[in-house]
Amino acid sequence: MGVLNTARRKHRSRVDLAVLSAAALQLAALAPAAWAQSDAIRSLQEVTIVGSRLLSTPTGLAQNVTVIDAKQIQELNPSRVEDILSQVGGVYVDSAGKTGGFSSLYMRAGENSHLLVMIDGVKVNDSTTTRGSAYDLSSIDVNQIERIEILRGPGSAIYGGEALAGVINIITRRRTGTGVQGSVYGGLGQENYSRAGGTVSMGDDALRGQLSLGTMRDGKSTDDAYLRLNTFSGSLRFAPGNQFDGEVFAHHTERKSGAFPDDSGGPRLAVNRAKTIRDANDTTYGVHLGWGELQSLRIQGQASVYERKEKADNAAIDAGVRFPVPQFTTDSDFKRTSLQLTAAHNWSATTSMVVGVERQNEKGELTSVGIFGFGGNPDVLTFALDRGTNSIFAEGRFEVAPKVEVQLGIRHDKVEGLSGETTPHLGLVWTLPAAGTTLKASYSEGFKPPSFFALGFPIGANPNLKPEQSKNTELTLVQRLGSDGSTAQVSVYQIDYKNLVDFDANTFTNVNRGKIVVKGIEPSLNLRIASAVRAQVTATLLDISERDGLAPLRNRPERRLTAYTVYDVTDRSSLHAALNCTGNFLDRSNPTGDIEMPGFATVDAGYTLRWQQLRFTLSVDNLLNRHYEQFVGFPGQDRRFRIEVRGDF
Repeated sequence: MGVLNTARRKHRSRVDLAVLSAAALQLAALAPAAWAQSDAIRSLQEVTIVGSRLLSTPTGLAQNVTVIDAKQIQELNPSRVEDILSQVGGVYVDSAGKTGGFSSLYMRAGENSHLLVMIDGVKVNDSTTTRGSAYDLSSIDVNQIERIEILRGPGSAIYGGEALAGVINIITRRRTGTGVQGSVYGGLGQENYSRAGGTVSMGDDALRGQLSLGTMRDGKSTDDAYLRLNTFSGSLRFAPGNQFDGEVFAHHTERKSGAFPDDSGGPRLAVNRAKTIRDANDTTYGVHLGWGELQSLRIQGQASVYERKEKADNAAIDAGVRFPVPQFTTDSDFKRTSLQLTAAHNWSATTSMVVGVERQNEKGELTSVGIFGFGGNPDVLTFALDRGTNSIFAEGRFEVAPKVEVQLGIRHDKVEGLSGETTPHLGLVWTLPAAGTTLKASYSEGFKPPSFFALGFPIGANPNLKPEQSKNTELTLVQRLGSDGSTAQVSVYQIDYKNLVDFDANTFTNVNRGKIVVKGIEPSLNLRIASAVRAQVTATLLDISERDGLAPLRNRPERRLTAYTVYDVTDRSSLHAALNCTGNFLDRSNPTGDIEMPGFATVDAGYTLRWQQLRFTLSVDNLLNRHYEQFVGFPGQDRRFRIEVRGDF
């Protein structure tokens, strides 16, 4: 039945893909006034953003990059970072229940482990986890974020391994200026929701220090699920002269949660009512140093460390129609150190180049205790692995004709124990000023080394696994509409994944097999209607083809539509609303087996009032109280009221 439903889903997707392609191109050509990278997701001044090590803007890159800035985050006042990311085209974010479960992001139908996640440019994927190095997005405090940079498509030519399907870089808040500055925030809501925190910084342009603290609570330990999140960060920036600058930084997160296991059937269907308890600590720290100017030569270096420790007590899952999972505990420890050195030079406004080297070391170990065999006695399963990676890379931008720019990138990574991987990127940006049109074309490749868990965990370990690989070809049309900054955009792409790591039940071993071909279209409109209303609409249509023995993918809706609008009632108050529509998708659980999940739609809304340096916001999550599930048996967020206040000084 699951295969039949998947076939029907693919047929619908192909029809919708053609219809929406035509509609999007008509909108780009005929829309009367307003649509673009609006104030909500806007182009920045030229800075270094994800997708390039050279100064650029999102609209100046051939690859598909979105930057979500502090203004949009403030306007929508989300309770979680997942609520912001779910507004991005080509992205699907799911959570096992209202809170406490693992939050995953699927980029263009890739696995959640195919996404590279960075915090302030430091990689935070953990290769020892059972999820193949996927990062739990619920570990991020949305109040500590200055902006989010999203690259859709392989990014290994810039960042090396892990960037198989895309990259997300979370930039934390940095205060600028002189003297003492700061901010405080607090919030309360239904279902035992609360958060509080603040930032203080002092100094001047030559030397400035900053400290930030935050805490968030959602649910009680007696509920079906709960989450506790504490964050701390600090930085010291210095620029003693015109040629030299640097920063020392640290970030620490403590996460504790309780929730039903993913495949258990959740609060609605689980036979065993025990919860999985996870307790994790994440720490990043390091130093950035820079010397020189881009017009002559700019040298930059970075040394960083990422450490993650987690203890989990995993609840048993009853067999149902699938195989049972015993209760077991895990204790994992992972550490990644990285050293980077780059040299960049701008010959002109249209010609620049950067070259660099990187050395990365990873070390991880995991111990798991449970009754995995048939003897009835607890088994202790453990592994410890480490590997180094040496990398060299180069990137350049060149204007080959008036308003025609070529972007080139190449990187070679030699991962210990594996063959060398060379990943290229080629991009073309053609701007037609008179027509207000920009055409982009790009080709990029990615790879992901096998995770430590797939290589070393005694059940299923295969030390001979090869890296997973991807290739992406993409065309993008951006059309400026009117003179108010509105635009229409449509991207069409095909991304091929191969050598995917899968578990073979016949041999009880992880193997490389299968190929996934994803064809997609992502049209979007950003509208400014008069001066008081801003709106954005984004659609995603995918055609996912699993090949060579791969089972249909779960949690991959092929149709999505998101929209939000902001209405400035006065110069001190505004209303906002966000719509999220998701089509049918396949899921599975032990009580049900494979099952086609119905689509759902939610609306979040709020009202913000600003008075001097204070901002008050009343928000309603799931305004219409529509019942939905992203995992079988895990009810989504009910209607919930929250009130937030933030003050700057």
